Amino acid sequence: MDSNPYLTGLELVKQHSGTSGQGALAKCILSLYNSRNAFAISDILAPLDERYTRVVIAMVKEYAERGETEELRIAGRYVAEAFPGLIELSNAMAEARDAVRREWDRQREEEAKRLYPDG
Repeated sequence: MDSNPYLTGLELVKQHSGTSGQGALAKCILSLYNSRNAFAISDILAPLDERYTRVVIAMVKEYAERGETEELRIAGRYVAEAFPGLIELSNAMAEARDAVRREWDRQREEEAKRLYPDG
């Protein structure tokens, strides 16, 4: 196992094409690499065996301790290029969240105008 969890995860992503573990590791890397491309930790962990779970936990721990590193950027760039479907899916999720937030803001604004017409 590589000493850097992102590079370990990246090597596993490259080795096991088409598996649920590969997809989960790719989601984890993307989630840490760019918050717009975030996936739920339950989606990431659900399909994993013990080995892959250890790698995911190590990546999350590394991120919590050091934030974004060059190794994360290397893994993130690879996954972003190699998994355009995950980028498309995460962008759609982010756009949907943004649309809901805009609607909530619009509703709050309407309510405030109704309650405080002179305000």
